[in-house]
Amino acid sequence: MRRGVLGPIVLSCAVVLGACAGRADALAPPGEITVDALVARALADNPELRAVRLEVEAAEGRLKQAGLRPNPTLDLGGQKALGPDNNLMAGVTLPLDLNGRKEGRVGVAEREVEIKRAQVRDRERRLRAEIRTKAGELLAAQRNLAVVDELLGVNREALGLLQERVRQGATAPLEESLLQVEVSRLDSSQRLLAGRVEVLAVQLRALAGLPPDAALAVKGELAAPPLTMDRTVAISEALAARADLETARGEAAMATAQVRKERAEGRWDASINVGYQRQDFGFALNGLTASGATRPIQDVFHYFGGGVSITLPIRNKNQGNIAAALATARAAERRVDAVMLTVRQEVVAALAQYTAAKSALGVYARGVRDAARRNLDVVKQTYQLGRTSLLDVIAEQRRFIEIEMGYTESLKQVYDAGVDLERAIGLGHR
Repeated sequence: MRRGVLGPIVLSCAVVLGACAGRADALAPPGEITVDALVARALADNPELRAVRLEVEAAEGRLKQAGLRPNPTLDLGGQKALGPDNNLMAGVTLPLDLNGRKEGRVGVAEREVEIKRAQVRDRERRLRAEIRTKAGELLAAQRNLAVVDELLGVNREALGLLQERVRQGATAPLEESLLQVEVSRLDSSQRLLAGRVEVLAVQLRALAGLPPDAALAVKGELAAPPLTMDRTVAISEALAARADLETARGEAAMATAQVRKERAEGRWDASINVGYQRQDFGFALNGLTASGATRPIQDVFHYFGGGVSITLPIRNKNQGNIAAALATARAAERRVDAVMLTVRQEVVAALAQYTAAKSALGVYARGVRDAARRNLDVVKQTYQLGRTSLLDVIAEQRRFIEIEMGYTESLKQVYDAGVDLERAIGLGHR
């Protein structure tokens, strides 16, 4: 009686399991945007990245300011005596900005612009990896959800047929109870996976600069492209392409430029000044004119003059700031060495992880999944012959699900290792 009805049901379950496992790798989940398109969208709309780009504009503004000469100073003044006497004065002072002061400021500002641009590229590199990693998590969750959805549908259909057999008295109620528990377990797993997919989609929207309620469906396969690269070549490319290393080098160059600026500030400087004075001056006495008439001794006098003011670096040669800038430059050089060491370590580790993940995936795909499928077929056939129970079939089905989800995790590890290798080398595009 059990074999007459449940045998075909279990057979259909096994067929769907095998078909689901075989199609899960070939069929991309339905969606509207690829991972590459999502990365391009994130690079354009991510709020944090846009803020970093605005810092470049701010640095360019400071560079423009550094190239400007100091403004002249206009001095106006006057004096008024208790009597009719008064003085009016006007003068202009022009700082000369000598001894490489402008060049020092501009050099520091130029290095800052280079650093900000490198920081933008580094943030793009890290954001690109974050997007791909999060998209990989979403694709993995979608694959697991597809497996469970298929199994849940088949088990629900089998449960409906089994319930009808129980009502007819053709099957023991215990088997209905066992299958009901399995359906409930699959239903719970399906709900959890669906929630996981939604959470990952929300996180992916945030990285891409999309609102939380925006429509987003990622399509594609959970597979990393083959990356065959010699270790020496990979390290060489990373040392040439990594933006964080470029940032460190820019900071070292900026520290060197700061030394030049501080030394220029410690040299002598000068200002040119020109002035005009109008003086209305006299005495409380009368004098004689050429014709012999009398008139007050009072007249207006005009004076023009100029001069040079020189700052003499005798006591203050900016020694303290120069010493500080030199120490900062040495520290920046050491940081470059540290970043280069980190880059080498990350590339070597990423290559090793990628190679190991690819090897593990190959073993998983060739051995574990095939053996699990064969084991399920054997248990199913044994059940049809009446030599085992439905509980054994359910247990084997659960092991099969675990293996399929383990295979998904193995796929994701290869995917993540490929993304990490691209991040470590600093590759911009796949």
